Amino acid sequence: MRDWTTFVRSRLRLTGLTPAREARIVRELAVQLEDFYRDGLARGLSESDADGEARRQISDWDRLAEDVRLADRLHAASRFDRLADSFDGSAGTERAGIRGGARMLSNVLRDARYSLRQLRQSPGFSIVAVLTLALGVGATTTMFSVVNSVILRPLAYPQPQELVSVVEIVPRFGRFSVAPATFLDWRAQNSVFEHIAAYNSGNATFMDANGPDRVVNAAVSWDTFELLRVTPALGRGFRADEDAPGKANVIVLSHGMWQRRFGGDPGVLGRSISLNGAPFTIVGVMPAGFRFPSRQTEYWVPLALNPANATRGGHYLGAIARVKAGTSIEQADAEMRTISERLAIQYPDSSAKESAEVRSLQDTVVGEVRPALLILLAAVGVVVLIACANVANLLLVRGFVRAREIAIRTALGAGRRRLISQMLVESLVVSLIGGALGLLLASLAIGPIQALSAGSIPRVEDVSIDGRVLLFSLLLSVLTGVLFGFAPAVYAGRVGVLEVLKEGGRSSTATGGRWTRSVLLVTEVALSIVLLVGATLLLRSFARLTDVDPGFQPERALAFRVALPNATYREEHDRVAFYERLLDQLDALPQVTAAGLVQALPLRGNYNLSFSMRGRPDPKPGEAPSANYRSISPDYFRSLGVPLLAGRAFTARDAEKAPMVAIVDQSFVDRYFPGEQPLGQGIDIGNGTDGFCEIVGVVGNVHHDALARDPSPTMYVPFKQDVFSSVWILARTDGDPAQLTPLAREVVKAVDPGLPVFGLTPLATVVSDSVADRRFSLLLLVVFAGVAVFLAAVGLYGVVAYSVSQRTQEIGVRMAIGAGRGHVLSMVLTEGMKLAIVGVAIGLIGASALSGLMSKMLFRVTPGDPLSYVVTAAVLVAIAALACYIPALRATRVDPIVALRQG
Repeated sequence: MRDWTTFVRSRLRLTGLTPAREARIVRELAVQLEDFYRDGLARGLSESDADGEARRQISDWDRLAEDVRLADRLHAASRFDRLADSFDGSAGTERAGIRGGARMLSNVLRDARYSLRQLRQSPGFSIVAVLTLALGVGATTTMFSVVNSVILRPLAYPQPQELVSVVEIVPRFGRFSVAPATFLDWRAQNSVFEHIAAYNSGNATFMDANGPDRVVNAAVSWDTFELLRVTPALGRGFRADEDAPGKANVIVLSHGMWQRRFGGDPGVLGRSISLNGAPFTIVGVMPAGFRFPSRQTEYWVPLALNPANATRGGHYLGAIARVKAGTSIEQADAEMRTISERLAIQYPDSSAKESAEVRSLQDTVVGEVRPALLILLAAVGVVVLIACANVANLLLVRGFVRAREIAIRTALGAGRRRLISQMLVESLVVSLIGGALGLLLASLAIGPIQALSAGSIPRVEDVSIDGRVLLFSLLLSVLTGVLFGFAPAVYAGRVGVLEVLKEGGRSSTATGGRWTRSVLLVTEVALSIVLLVGATLLLRSFARLTDVDPGFQPERALAFRVALPNATYREEHDRVAFYERLLDQLDALPQVTAAGLVQALPLRGNYNLSFSMRGRPDPKPGEAPSANYRSISPDYFRSLGVPLLAGRAFTARDAEKAPMVAIVDQSFVDRYFPGEQPLGQGIDIGNGTDGFCEIVGVVGNVHHDALARDPSPTMYVPFKQDVFSSVWILARTDGDPAQLTPLAREVVKAVDPGLPVFGLTPLATVVSDSVADRRFSLLLLVVFAGVAVFLAAVGLYGVVAYSVSQRTQEIGVRMAIGAGRGHVLSMVLTEGMKLAIVGVAIGLIGASALSGLMSKMLFRVTPGDPLSYVVTAAVLVAIAALACYIPALRATRVDPIVALRQG
């Protein structure tokens, strides 16, 4: 046995260490050299060759001595800790616990200060790691703030868990609004609600010194505010006697309208104002923040249902209720179903087969968007995992660079737990800094998110960084710190002096590190392709959706609304006269090529009415056919760009009463007159008229409900036969429709100066708004997928680049013995691309397993769409090839002579 202790002591000049410390270092190094010597003998080397190989393991004794002295200073705290341990051992349990806790906190603070110094000394690593985490944490915090405000945060009413919505279940349409007579029966017969109230949103013309303006209102049952348990900030709510026809001339203002229109004047109570030309008395002002049924509501009036003429066929009311204490939503639902089914039997002509459903009001408000938001939150969670894997790789590489420091600290007596603790603290410092920056990014992203999703996501205006979001961001930062710091910390705990001695070789720990980095990289690529597949599926789906022909020509058309107050336009002929004058003046404008009107715009929902057909048997109760219904002017189809397929359009000769005529679309013909000639057929429409309308024309299908749904059968009647007080005006032009905006205002003002123009919007915007929810999901998922792919590419580049730096000598040897640059390029590319292809394969399997969750978000694209998978894989492989090519190209420029000298 060689005397390695004497060999080490004669060469290693240690100053400033205690004799015990110096002896421990010498003994550790001697043991390692003895292991090298014995390893050489085991491999068949002679004693002299094994001895020489062991001696060559340490080439620079002076550098090793300096490293030991530096590590000893870093380890001074550990010596103090062990000294404290000895004192704690003789103290009581309580005192030891206090000291232990204080010591732990002291260690954490010390490690944190040391970590900050390390970050300052490695600015490149620090910037990349912090920005990577900031992207992941920021994106996740942004999505969580949306989910928190939209889904998790309770509705802004006292005891919101007791609030429910009640809807009718109509066989042909599913969940449906409530008929007035049905609501009155519900109110009289139920025993499960403290209150049940109905409401209906609308708008009215408000006249003040600034002229006419259109404001959004809600007509509500008198006890609605009591049901919601919200007391007016000024004045009072409604009384029961005011919720009756002829007595509903009182009004409660929203806080916003009180501030904007009345300057917050506390003396506003009792003042009379004009709405739709009729006087209303202000009796109350609601508190700031109160919103019902929508954020846009500016005032409330009594609903004033008349039991004498309440209908069961017209469904237009919303209904909310508060369940009694001790009553569950399930119990309320069961009772309301029983009542509705009893009414269906009692009134078979109008309510046959109808039922009811009670749902949490929170679910009603956000239920439609919950699946998409949760999928986006899961997607952004994947981004965080990729960011963690990326930073873990950075820390592993950094750990190899710091192997000498860690090894010597181990030799000086630092325990494995102490080293792991320090490395985890360093990871947490990085994650907390990245989390703070991510929180800043999230706060900056809220505004764009609100603008992007306005109108498509309920409650998005309330999205904010509140205490719950701050706590989430903190916990996420800590969790990511633990996740990406775990592997480097474990590696640090395994490093010994062996890593210091084997400066030119490959250790098992290094090999294990390469394996860990490769696994992390494959995980990054796999997760990235899962997101990229999802984004590609949505992108193809959205492309197909926007390629759907809406059935009309939205380009170069402007839409706006006018509403005629009953106080000044009491008779139908007065309204008809106004509309005719308005359309005539619009047609007279040189910029307008066609002008028409309709009571409801396409893509803004259906207006369904039942009907019967001449010569057909009377349908059974509850089985009458129905179709979408539109009251239009003669030039409506021309202004909208809808083709006439057969027969004729309406003309000015189609008078108010007889002969009654109708036009139907091709979908109507296909469903109700298959293989028959529709022209000349008669339909009796349930719009209040009496008798059959003769079908005089057939037009192309129009998507009235949504582009993603098949066009519903539609029937049109002349507006003179069914006159609405509020209509949409359409004006087509050869140029930019925005140029018609001031002209539209001038024309309406010329016909009636007391009427405001509102809802001005290009028809193309109406089409765009109809797919806003899908666009929101698509854009966010594309952004998340882009970030994920970028991080994966950076990670792949880093792994390959580090591998090249570790193999510089090997590459130099290969090139010195004749390997060409092409061979080296291929070798390095192959190494990186193997990892990428494995990640792609695993990711495609995962994507195929998870893509079914997105099926409801897709349109005419299956979750297993082959093209989406092929394109995604090709894109990611190309990006991976580029990420590998740059370090591979650098490898081909290695100078063999320099590389060999480094060895």
